[in-house]
Amino acid sequence: MFTPVWIMVAVLFVITVLLAIADWLLVSYGECKVTVTKEDDEKEFVVQGGGTLLSALVENGMNIPAACGGRGSCGYCKVNVASGGGDILPTEEVFVSKEEKRLGTRLACQVKIKEDLAINVPDLLTTVKTMVRNGTIDTKLKWRFLLDADGEPVDEKKVKIARKDRRIVEEIVDRHRESKGAIMPVLQDINETFMYLPEPTLSVVSKELDMPLSLVFRIATFYNAFSLKPRGKYVIMICMGTACHVKGAAGVLEAFEQHLGIKAGETTPDMLFTLDAVRCIGCCGLAPVLKINEDVHGLVTKRMVPELIERYRGVPANA
Repeated sequence: MFTPVWIMVAVLFVITVLLAIADWLLVSYGECKVTVTKEDDEKEFVVQGGGTLLSALVENGMNIPAACGGRGSCGYCKVNVASGGGDILPTEEVFVSKEEKRLGTRLACQVKIKEDLAINVPDLLTTVKTMVRNGTIDTKLKWRFLLDADGEPVDEKKVKIARKDRRIVEEIVDRHRESKGAIMPVLQDINETFMYLPEPTLSVVSKELDMPLSLVFRIATFYNAFSLKPRGKYVIMICMGTACHVKGAAGVLEAFEQHLGIKAGETTPDMLFTLDAVRCIGCCGLAPVLKINEDVHGLVTKRMVPELIERYRGVPANA
């Protein structure tokens, strides 16, 4: 026996299907203008309404990443819709944060063109960063950001890399290519060579190891040993664990900030020192303790700070 609830559900389903068919067969949206802004470029074109925004963009020469093939299951084809596009769909909700909703972020594969549209296409690394931050990413999917006519990745302005640096990165990858878990030693060597992980190098690593850039970026941002910002020749890591905190680590950190003129997480203008506060170094018996690169200094006091700075700067403390 069918209950009234099931009968109502069946009726609503049939109505939904009929409306979808009617919309597909009977409704005509006419010609719609699509205005696309990407970095400093703006492009306009006219399409016949009724199709998806992703299809319109691809047909008009724009390479928009969509690993799911337009099924709304990956979230890589994000665009910011300034006007038009209708309401956000349930199929987009899981991929869009509250902040992105406020900015009008949508999935190009889900937006149906029913009226004039004005959109902004964010740069590729911004899209990946946001997905990593929100956890809306599937690292099992392999994709490329932009492809040229030959199917090769195209470097954007923000992901260009000098020829010399590219050769260095490629040599590093070649040294570890056959190693199990090559990504970690590759990133370690790049980090040591450049004193940080320049974002363009991540694109090269992604191509050379045939890994999604999203996965490379996630690993690069997960480990404290890696940095996406330039770091100084000497990285001062002050332990702020419980034992060190009780023994006065906060005062030691404050002394370094005063003498170097920077805050924790910053680098001196001469690129000599980077100051970091870390959770635990594992030398509680030497609290308060800090590391300068690989050198461990224990039982540190505020009075020792100027001497330590000058020692690594190469200038005698009494000069």
